[in-house]
Amino acid sequence: MKDFLKSNSVKIFLSTVFVVVLLSVFTNSLQANILSSTVNSVTYPLSKVTAAATGDEKMSHAELLAEYKKLKEENAQLRTDLVNYYDTLTENTRLWKFYDLKKEHPQYTIIPSVVLRRDSNDEFYSCTLDKGTTSDISVGDPVVSENGLVGWVNEVDLNTCKVVTILSPQTSVGAIDNKTQNTGIITGSTLYCDDNLTTFTKLSAKHKVKEGDIITSTGISGLYPKGLIIGEVTDICYDTYNSSHYAVVKPYDDIRKIKDLAIITDYTGQGEVLIKNNSGTKNE
Repeated sequence: MKDFLKSNSVKIFLSTVFVVVLLSVFTNSLQANILSSTVNSVTYPLSKVTAAATGDEKMSHAELLAEYKKLKEENAQLRTDLVNYYDTLTENTRLWKFYDLKKEHPQYTIIPSVVLRRDSNDEFYSCTLDKGTTSDISVGDPVVSENGLVGWVNEVDLNTCKVVTILSPQTSVGAIDNKTQNTGIITGSTLYCDDNLTTFTKLSAKHKVKEGDIITSTGISGLYPKGLIIGEVTDICYDTYNSSHYAVVKPYDDIRKIKDLAIITDYTGQGEVLIKNNSGTKNE
């Protein structure tokens, strides 16, 4: 056995095994170093980015709370600004609807408004608008759409007003047929209001009013400006009860459903006839 261990073959074998073991250990160590270096090369830049984003010092609880409150206040202000923006946009849209009316009648003072609600108990489609005495609205002020006369202010409080429409028998507007110059009175009727129609009454027996004629306000009462469009004649009728002729008139808007309106608070000739009558002067 001793001779076997001392033989050259055994010595060579053992030397070879020793070298292989050393190489194996060295190789594993080298692979570990390579892997470690690779990981470090990837994570190091990331760690630098994280450090740059978070800063060298951590924020305290009080600082975080203050930052949160600041952002909350800024968001609240942004929401308020956005609401104000949309309110202004809506108001400008309403103003543009009445731009042509204002351009044609620069003497008018026009207050745009919107219908808040309609009186379900009123068969003549009265409505409440979002403007009142704070906007210089008064009882008797004419109410118009972009296409013509809608009614008049019947009641007013601080922030709202109630409008009686031209579909109602409460309304009485001096009117004229622009083509024939025949005059009469615009007033509502239970027979026609549900069809969005009103009537042109008090026509003379020799009138020449025809279908398609356009009816406007005369302005002679001082209650309405002259020349406000009221609607178009759709039919000529005879009232056997009153033994008189009248015309059925269709407004250019559906007064039962319209939402955007304007109130004329001042115009040339407003109230002049009423003032003359109250002073005893003859009504011309």
